[in-house]
Amino acid sequence: MKTILITGTTSGIGKITALQLAKAGHHVVMANRNRKKSEMVRDEIVGVTSNNSVNIIDLDLASKASVTNCSKTFLATYPSLDILINNAGLMSNGEVITDDGFELQFAVNALSQFQLTLELLPALEMAAPSQVIFVTSLMHKFGKLNFDSFKGWNRYSSSGSYGQSKLAMTMLACELAEQLRDRDISVNSLHPGAVNTGILNNYSTFSQLFLKLFFVSPEKGAKTSLYLANMNPESMPTGEYFDRGKKGKAHKLTTDSTARRTLWKACCDHLGKATDLT
Repeated sequence: MKTILITGTTSGIGKITALQLAKAGHHVVMANRNRKKSEMVRDEIVGVTSNNSVNIIDLDLASKASVTNCSKTFLATYPSLDILINNAGLMSNGEVITDDGFELQFAVNALSQFQLTLELLPALEMAAPSQVIFVTSLMHKFGKLNFDSFKGWNRYSSSGSYGQSKLAMTMLACELAEQLRDRDISVNSLHPGAVNTGILNNYSTFSQLFLKLFFVSPEKGAKTSLYLANMNPESMPTGEYFDRGKKGKAHKLTTDSTARRTLWKACCDHLGKATDLT
């Protein structure tokens, strides 16, 4: 039985991933912002799987303090972490600045999940060989990095901000893979496919009807997360980008070590963390 922490499990891909991993007998820890919804999903999963090893930790990815509290709670409760699945994500129509001063999509989709990973490294090292999975998006390929926009855009674009946040996530995943290569912790990212989840609510009714023609179900969208989670740890790849179950080609910046390190340093500075993991 593995201990698996998954962010964003109250609906969509995250919920299906948690359900299937609990069904396989693993100890699943769900990290979510909405406690009431988390409890409902946990009760549903336990009822379906008869697996009572499904627990909840509060996590608001829009808050650095909440991420730290989540990490501290986990480390104080569990001796090790076999798999961390950074699944949570959002798309915001309008620009929102968090209480910490960061643009919301960048904070939730990239910076905070990077922070969570760094703070859970002691538990991941205890379980090695262990793995980290980042659920990114094909949209990262259309992203451009604008470091000045991390704390607010001069001219906000929802899709531009979203693409940047997912590009940053994918680049950080690749850099983490390099940094952790000698620690027996694999790090990969994935595009689950165009999944019909709550993110469609950010579009007009007409756009939703049109886009639904091309979207797949959360069950199909969760397949790549489950594929990686069920891999043999001894033969686990690292630093790869998967597109619907197969190795894919990510944005060219993911292979640019200088660009990755520049982003890494900027994010560590924003988090008040040392850039050297040693």
